[in-house]
Amino acid sequence: MGRAVMAWFSLLLSSIVALYRRGISMLWVAPAVLALVVVPEFLQHVAEINLGMFDNRESARAAAEHPLRWAFGYAKIAGLVLTFLAAARFWWTREHGGRWWDLRTIAWGRFVLGLLLFGGLSLLAELLEPLVGTTAKDVATWIITVATLPFALLMLAGLFGDRQPSLRQMWTRGWPALLILCVLLPLAFAPAQILHGYNHRWAFGADPIIVWALMIFDSLLVGLLAGLTGTAFYLGYAAFRDRLAPTGGA
Repeated sequence: MGRAVMAWFSLLLSSIVALYRRGISMLWVAPAVLALVVVPEFLQHVAEINLGMFDNRESARAAAEHPLRWAFGYAKIAGLVLTFLAAARFWWTREHGGRWWDLRTIAWGRFVLGLLLFGGLSLLAELLEPLVGTTAKDVATWIITVATLPFALLMLAGLFGDRQPSLRQMWTRGWPALLILCVLLPLAFAPAQILHGYNHRWAFGADPIIVWALMIFDSLLVGLLAGLTGTAFYLGYAAFRDRLAPTGGA
């Protein structure tokens, strides 16, 4: 038991190092992947600057609700999600062969089933709120979220086109890797998200040249955030697939 715990911590530390080493390197080894979110993020900033969002508080309030900004915002959210998935696939195909953009290699059945079970079952708790109240609903949400975590591995297996591990293996052997993933995701997302927020504060009321410089930097920062998050998904799955689970299906 002690050896297993030490091995887990060793794997966690090596995964954290790999998270930043791989994630940051995507800026030059996989710019096309990050461009999926960098481009719409920058276009949104162009719209925000032209709408006067960083000029004063009144302009900022008006720009924040402008339909043009929201249109680019929706495109950015779509690009963010796509970059999560593409970055994870980039590292998988780099290690196992194939092309990250080749959608034919995705195991769509596994991916969609995992997505529905992992994302959909937690929504059932919302239906309970009128019957049990907010507190009980929140407790149920946490219980369902934890119980359905192995379905995240099923979704990732589908994304990577990996048909070998069975759902039984994911359920019985995937928990150590899922714990690693739960550590990696906030480490990938939170630091860049905090700096993202500060960028907007620094830009408010600043000289136009500084505003443009900050927004260019911010677009790259959001790309880095997305690349790190996708890398975290890959490393979490790799911890299950390559180290903590047998290679064959059960």
